[in-house]
Amino acid sequence: MRRGRFPHQAGRTRGVARPHPRPAQTPRSIMIWRLIQHGPGNPAFNMAVDEALLRLVTQPVLRLYGWDRPAVSFGYFQQYPVALADRYTLVRRPTGGGIVYHDADTTYTVVVPAGHPLHRLKTQEAYCVIHQAVAVALQSQISNLKSSTPRGQYECFQNPVAGDVVAGNRKLAGGAQRRGKAGLLHQGSIAGRIPADRLVRGFRQVLTVEFETAELTPAERALAEKLAAEKYGTAAWNQR
Repeated sequence: MRRGRFPHQAGRTRGVARPHPRPAQTPRSIMIWRLIQHGPGNPAFNMAVDEALLRLVTQPVLRLYGWDRPAVSFGYFQQYPVALADRYTLVRRPTGGGIVYHDADTTYTVVVPAGHPLHRLKTQEAYCVIHQAVAVALQSQISNLKSSTPRGQYECFQNPVAGDVVAGNRKLAGGAQRRGKAGLLHQGSIAGRIPADRLVRGFRQVLTVEFETAELTPAERALAEKLAAEKYGTAAWNQR
């Protein structure tokens, strides 16, 4: 396998590895990712953190987090789902996709800087690599895992799209992405509760990376708080 291709993608993806310069690496030059684990957070702050990480990204990040109330996130291009407003806190994501219910799921975020192999991949290839990591994490629970074929959009956990993780006819994991000059943001959701160490192990195995535990930097936290107050917590954003 040539350097720069992700495991399990040889012969299919064409991402060329140019690891983001960083002095703290293993002797084998395996890329080090930040691992940020947050407890339950309010919906606006959850989305704000993800955007802050993307804006300020210098090193790949895997963030695991929860929700402090029943919530629904919906895609950047979606209409405001007013029919759900009396039962859930609604928040518009910075990424695309459809409606995702956050009352019994596991949510994670991947952020990589421009030039990273995931950022260089085509959109569908990047989805597949990330969802392979999720599939590895789920394999010990469910044996009949595969990637779905295109079927639709909107209700994300009712209509699997290409690259989603499915077992039989049931969608187990999906995601949405945003790409820009700064890098790539992938927001993912997995049906049910998955132990954090299992998800980390899946990413470690598929992407051949290691993790260092980290917290938000002061700059990231300040930007997230600003975005939560001025953007993701406002009707101007969510109901536009």
